[in-house]
Amino acid sequence: MQSSRPDGGGSEMTTCRLPTGVTLEYEVIGDTGAEVVCFVHGAAANMRQFEVQQQRFVPSHRVLRLSLRGHGGSSAVERPRPSDYARATLARDVVALWDELGIASAHVVGNSLGGLVGYELLSLAPGRLRSLTTFGTTAALASPPALRWTMTTLQRLLGSRGMSRLLARTASHDRAVAQLVAEMCRSADARALRLVMHDIATYDYTAFLRQQTLPLLLVRGERDDGINANLGSTLTALAATPRFTLVDLPGTGHFANLERPDAFARVLTRFLVSVDDASAVRSPYRRAVGSKAKDEPVRELQPA
Repeated sequence: MQSSRPDGGGSEMTTCRLPTGVTLEYEVIGDTGAEVVCFVHGAAANMRQFEVQQQRFVPSHRVLRLSLRGHGGSSAVERPRPSDYARATLARDVVALWDELGIASAHVVGNSLGGLVGYELLSLAPGRLRSLTTFGTTAALASPPALRWTMTTLQRLLGSRGMSRLLARTASHDRAVAQLVAEMCRSADARALRLVMHDIATYDYTAFLRQQTLPLLLVRGERDDGINANLGSTLTALAATPRFTLVDLPGTGHFANLERPDAFARVLTRFLVSVDDASAVRSPYRRAVGSKAKDEPVRELQPA
């Protein structure tokens, strides 16, 4: 491990060379005896996405945020194959970093691609997740071949800088958030981004999720139209698990933690307390008995 550069938000980053062959940038702060919360960003973003959440949760938890391979200050594979940026490969990097840091278990919070990495962590190291929170993530997606070709071609033509300019206009209704997303995109490796986007174009975790028993939280952004249109089978699968909660976060899109950080923190805090506090007789985050609708058979809780 070695000291590295500032992350652009005032924090000093650390890097770690992993047995998986890449170097990841990360920051971990907080009491070493506290429960760990591990934040995993979305495609084209990096660890800067969770700087605000790190400050909010460090009084009660040990907080780890990281940049996935090919993102931020983490290294990219020089001559990458598709498998070098597969979801399972990204998850193996996270587990390797946990091993290097002596982290036995963690609450995982993932946005978009980070949520898919969370699903892979459930498969790779199920006993090491205390809970999994996802937002901007659907458990099943089947992009048409024409759309996959269009996205791949667009990324190849625009590169990271061109994509960042596009994201600055489209990533969020909040201009400051869109600008931050664009800045993060500029530091992503263009080849890595193309392979990641190709890998996440088609997948289905719904059958796998039905088998899970750990606490699961899905935060749904009101304006995250692309994801919300594909959430039906995800909600049905998650509702079949014993400890699932769905929370709607009004006024947010794909980057709920950036668009309404205080409300996001309240939702996540209440959920983590409900998991960490073994003495709680009944948590406010319990799956409701019965169903509201065929495609949404769980109670929706609004943030306090």
